[in-house]
Amino acid sequence: MTLSVSILQISDLHRERSSPIRNDALLSSLQNDRDRYATGRDSVAIRPPDIIVVSGDIIRGAPPGTTDYEAQLSDQYQEAIRFLEALTQRLLAGDRGRLVLVPGNHDVSACHFMKSLERLHVAADSKKDFLSQLFHPGSSLRWSWRELGLYKVADEEHYAQRLASFAAFYTEFYQGRRTFDLDPSKQFEMFDYPDFNLTVVGFSSCHENDFFNKQGAIHPGCIAEASLALRYPRFNGRLQAAVWHHNTEGIPSQTNYMDAGILQNLIDSGFSIGLHGHQHRPQCFDTRFNYGGNARISVISAGTLCGSASPRFGRSYNIIELDLERRKGRLHVREMLNDDLERPIWGCRSLPPGTNPYLAFTFDPPPPSSVAPPPTTTVLLEAQRLHVAAKYAEAAELLLPLASTDDLARRLLLDCFGKLNDTAGIAAHFDPPLSETEAIYLMEALWAEQNLERLCVLLGEPIVAESSDPAVDETRRKYQARLAG
Repeated sequence: MTLSVSILQISDLHRERSSPIRNDALLSSLQNDRDRYATGRDSVAIRPPDIIVVSGDIIRGAPPGTTDYEAQLSDQYQEAIRFLEALTQRLLAGDRGRLVLVPGNHDVSACHFMKSLERLHVAADSKKDFLSQLFHPGSSLRWSWRELGLYKVADEEHYAQRLASFAAFYTEFYQGRRTFDLDPSKQFEMFDYPDFNLTVVGFSSCHENDFFNKQGAIHPGCIAEASLALRYPRFNGRLQAAVWHHNTEGIPSQTNYMDAGILQNLIDSGFSIGLHGHQHRPQCFDTRFNYGGNARISVISAGTLCGSASPRFGRSYNIIELDLERRKGRLHVREMLNDDLERPIWGCRSLPPGTNPYLAFTFDPPPPSSVAPPPTTTVLLEAQRLHVAAKYAEAAELLLPLASTDDLARRLLLDCFGKLNDTAGIAAHFDPPLSETEAIYLMEALWAEQNLERLCVLLGEPIVAESSDPAVDETRRKYQARLAG
């Protein structure tokens, strides 16, 4: 086991065929820079990357009103795949499993979003009601300042398709070994590196993010499920790192950042390192736990690789060296030093106000090891392995005997049934539902199985009718409307 690791963090690639920074020139420049910093020719010697993290905004995107937007998105993602495949070949000997991908706001299709909308005409006596709904978490209402108009997300399927092009790109890059789920509660992926005693979890921070709602968010179900999975004994002693896209602070006139409270959830889940992009400037800071204890997360932001740089910074990327034994890190910022986009040259950049060639930091240790595993642990671990390998039917077969007595097995079984679209299995084994998540799955399953009598009863049960969860409420109203029609 290696007790140190080097992470190449790039972000905000904004790839498109017409980009002024061509794939071949960009790849050559990054490889030349690797050869330079690995020998310490322009600063200190830096360990070559063991892992690559791409923290969102893979492509430029297509603006609303683009007629051939699906073709444009596909073309941009093909440009990104060509770049990332070649980068993996040159720096990681072709091992795509050592490259972590997450989406950014530019990966959210504005055109798919616009097709999901319905314009609302607001009567004077209903303005107050609409205003309270507009700012309610999980609201389907959207306000357009450009048109001074109120809209509603009326087509949920088109809304979910905002990330369909990214999902197709994700599956293609990982050659089918990993997939990106369009269900926002499942938009996370675990990348385990036992050789480096490190587990990286990639989160989508694009929950409810769209052309009218710029704010970033990670679905709470993703953090909860990742936290539960990380309690398996196989992850004992692993340093835990989280990757997402949006920054967690901004000036008062901005709304396009993520609530910093989400960092508290990540700290509570045992994450010591956080990596993101979006703000187009490098940064490193610590956030401490506000609810007892002294835990913290060390958060590192990467600048933009190919987009427009923020004031005082050029285009840049990071190399992060982690000494896991001593819990010490070095952040190396590599900035574009010239103005020739066809022949980029990268070099060392100090983070102000310092003048050192790197920023030294410390980070928290991994969370305490789990307690001694119960007798069912061996089966659960095997089911987890099958689940990660996308062998959902085999995993479900192992989980079925445990699901009635083990909460982790029940959660994992529900996800397997969901991945398999096994609505009959959900209806048979999750009725009555024990959680709001199960209630959502069950409503969908009962409709698919056309068990309308049971669905009608479920809609009136307290776990559905009295729920304050916006997702439960939205699903309940959807099926009430269908049953009424």
